[in-house]
Amino acid sequence: MLKISYSQKGMSLIESIIGIGLIGIVFWGIVGMYVLSVKIVAQSKLRSAAIFLANQRIEEIRSLSYENVGTVGGVPSGPVPQKETKNYNGGEFTIKTTIVYVDDPSDGISPEDSVPTDYKKAEVRVSWAGENSGEVLFATDIVPNTVEESVGGGILSISVKDAENQGVSNAEVHIYNDQVDPIIDASYLTDSQGNLMLLGLPESTESYQITVTKTGYSTDRTYGEDEVATPLKPHASVFNNQTTEIGFEIDLLGTMNISTTGSEENGYPPVGNVQFRLRGEKIIGTDAFGDPVYKTDKILQTDSSGLLEISNLEWDSYNFSIISPEGLNLIGIESPLWTTTTQPIDLLPGETKEIRLILGAQNSCLVKVYDASTGDSIFSASTRLYNSTGYDETIPTNSQGESLFIPLKEGNYTLEIQMEGYNSYTETFYVSGETTKEIYLTPI
Repeated sequence: MLKISYSQKGMSLIESIIGIGLIGIVFWGIVGMYVLSVKIVAQSKLRSAAIFLANQRIEEIRSLSYENVGTVGGVPSGPVPQKETKNYNGGEFTIKTTIVYVDDPSDGISPEDSVPTDYKKAEVRVSWAGENSGEVLFATDIVPNTVEESVGGGILSISVKDAENQGVSNAEVHIYNDQVDPIIDASYLTDSQGNLMLLGLPESTESYQITVTKTGYSTDRTYGEDEVATPLKPHASVFNNQTTEIGFEIDLLGTMNISTTGSEENGYPPVGNVQFRLRGEKIIGTDAFGDPVYKTDKILQTDSSGLLEISNLEWDSYNFSIISPEGLNLIGIESPLWTTTTQPIDLLPGETKEIRLILGAQNSCLVKVYDASTGDSIFSASTRLYNSTGYDETIPTNSQGESLFIPLKEGNYTLEIQMEGYNSYTETFYVSGETTKEIYLTPI
């Protein structure tokens, strides 16, 4: 008899898991490729629109007569807006236009070249923001139809350096002068060496207000006598057929993380709501009495936990002094890695530095709160210290179970301590000098 047999094999659990995993990899690969392709298409669409707008602006500039090629508020002056926003093809674009005179080296450089304003150069930057942000840059030279003629005025030569005396490229230089007609109110970018040369500026004495900035960098600028009696860097002057050279320094901004505490012997308990003065050593000039005017001079205050982040600080050497509460003294500074240091504290470009200001006073009270059954420190217990003359402060204990009341006046105080799950505690005692109270709370 003929026997027919059947053999069936099922997939094991491991094989099923592997199969599902492979399908998942393929699926997410397809999804990733789709997302990437959508992003590429969107980016390409935005870039094409930006190129169109840049070309459009270039053609608008070329259509102007040579005399009219310029920007509103710029030098040379003209009808072209320096900055505007346009919505086009589903995107929002920022169009920035700069037009400057160029001193072509082929016929000599000023002062050898008596007519340095050889031709004009226009740059158009079109940028867009968002997930697919980008920028396109177009430039063109505009040459006069006739023999070059002097437009008069003078030259402003600007250099922008960092802390290591290296040129800062693409720094924004804003120039304002309301003492000339038309008013100058324009922004330009430095070249790859951190330099900017502006030609054909109207003659004007100490009225060119210059501010230099860059994203993430400090700011440097000129000052008027209405701000500083005798500025080190006054507003610039420009004279006909002369070159005025002026330099600026900017670099990456830094951060100081400040903590105000008691002494190491007491375990560095936080001291909150401390007002202090932060002053750098860079000066911008002198006041009417001949005293220095500092570039950075701030009154700041830590929070109730004794902490403060000071961001956007210029590289400098800084000094600290305590303002309030009255009777509080700065007895030490630690930084970095909590090593003792002296003032001033140096902050380098782009640096983040931890600073601990250690405080002391003639009279203080350190309260330490423990669990009576275990001896462990109690965190976040409410400790209130008050007296009959108006002092009344409540400070929660820190992770070491400590609260520091500082500064105090010598005299009698009442201490109240409350913590959920424990019996409350009250005591009146005399504070003189550095007083320490160790309190053991009994669990309920």
